[in-house]
Amino acid sequence: MTATVSPHPFNEFLESVASARYEEVRQFPGAAVESASAFEEMKAYVIDLYRGVNAVESFVETDGQVIDCVPEDRHPAAQRWGGLAAAPAEGPPQVAEAGEPTPPDPRSREIVHPRPQDPETARAFPAGTTPLYRTTLSRLCQFPNLAAFSGKNHLIERTAPDTVELGGEPYPKRYATGEQNIKSLGGSSKVNVWSPFAGGGQSTFSQQWYYAGQEGTLLQTVECGWHIDISRYGNATPHLFVFATRESYHTGHSFYNLEGGAFLPVANPYVTPGAPLLVSQQGGTQVEYKMGFYLTNNAWWFYFDDHPIGCYPVSWFNNGPLTTGATRAKFGGEAGSILSTWPPMGSGLHAREGFRKAAYQRAAAVNPVTGGAVYATLSEAGSVFGPCYSVQITNNTASDWGTYLFFGGPGGNGC
Repeated sequence: MTATVSPHPFNEFLESVASARYEEVRQFPGAAVESASAFEEMKAYVIDLYRGVNAVESFVETDGQVIDCVPEDRHPAAQRWGGLAAAPAEGPPQVAEAGEPTPPDPRSREIVHPRPQDPETARAFPAGTTPLYRTTLSRLCQFPNLAAFSGKNHLIERTAPDTVELGGEPYPKRYATGEQNIKSLGGSSKVNVWSPFAGGGQSTFSQQWYYAGQEGTLLQTVECGWHIDISRYGNATPHLFVFATRESYHTGHSFYNLEGGAFLPVANPYVTPGAPLLVSQQGGTQVEYKMGFYLTNNAWWFYFDDHPIGCYPVSWFNNGPLTTGATRAKFGGEAGSILSTWPPMGSGLHAREGFRKAAYQRAAAVNPVTGGAVYATLSEAGSVFGPCYSVQITNNTASDWGTYLFFGGPGGNGC
C-alpha cells in the first residue's frame, strides 16, 4: 500500500543528482561516504542508471521508498538486456501428492498470505509502464562506497560521528539452517516473516540459497527471502530481496534486487524486489510468502506466490557452475555483526518456542535435475553454535507442512 506523501518529481530528482556536491551530501544524517572520489563514483552510477529513463508517474511506498512508473522499453534492465523478461509458459514443478491427498496441518489455518504491494496500486500503474524503486544519492551515501552498497559480505562500522570503516571481508556471520547436497534446478519454501531489530553494523535474514561451485575457488549463488537493512532502506522493516553472486561474493560481481543490472524483471511484476513485507504477530496471525528459484529457459527464474517476477539470465554467470544447476540447497536464518552484540534472528525467539512464536520455513522443496519436485531432506550440518540461535528440522511430514524448520534466537553476546 502506498502513502499519500508526494514524491520528489522525477525530473527534479535527476537535476538534484547532477548538481549534488560531496561537501553537501556528507552532511546528510547517517552519511557514510568515505571520500570525494567514492561520492563521484556513486553519482556517476545514478546518472548512468537513469540514462534514457523517464517516469510517467511516481508513488511513495509506506516505508518511504519512491516507486517510479517507467516505460517498459526504457527500464534500465530492458536497455541492458534488450527488453524485459518474458515469463516462461510453465512455472516450476510442484511436489506431487503420493496416493491420497495429505491432510492440511491444523497450524495452516492460522496463516495468511497477503499481497505485499496493494492490488489497487498495481492497477494504478499506467499502461505500458513497470515499477522501479528509485535509487537515490542520499541512500547510496549511507555506505562508504559503491562496492559496499552492492556487496552482501560488508557491514558499516561507525567509529566516530564523522568516520566509518568497512567491515572485514568477510565479516562475522552466524547461521541456523538446514541444507541438502543435491543436483537441482532450484527449489522453494513458504517463508514466515517477522520484524526483529537489527541496527547499524548488523544484519538479519530469513532466506534460501542455491549454490554451485566451491568456496575458495569459484562459488555462485542465487538467493531470496527477507532481510532488515537500515542503511539500504532507511528503516527496520523487513524487505523482500533477491541476490546473486557469480564470483564468490566479490564486489562488482554480487548484487541485490535490481542493482547492477543483473536481475531482469518481467513487465509490471506481481511484487517488486525491495518491497516491504507484512509481519507476523507473537501468539497471533502468521504471515508467510511462498518463494523460490527455478532454472528454466536459460535463466534462474524467481517466483513469488507462484508468480514469475524476473530472472538472472545464465549468461550473467559467465559459463560458471550455476549455469547448469545448483549442487546444494539451504534454508533458514543468517545474522551478521561487526559489533560485540549480535542481532535477533527470525522472531527473536529460539526454535523450541514453535509455531506462532518462532520463525519458520515450511514446504521446503527442491527440483532435482531429473525432473519434478520433492520435499527437501535437510540436515543441520553444524551451522549453529553458542547460545544465541537454534534450529529444529522436521523432514517429509505427511501434511501440507512437508519438510519444515523452526529457527532463530535473541542474539546477544558470546554468539
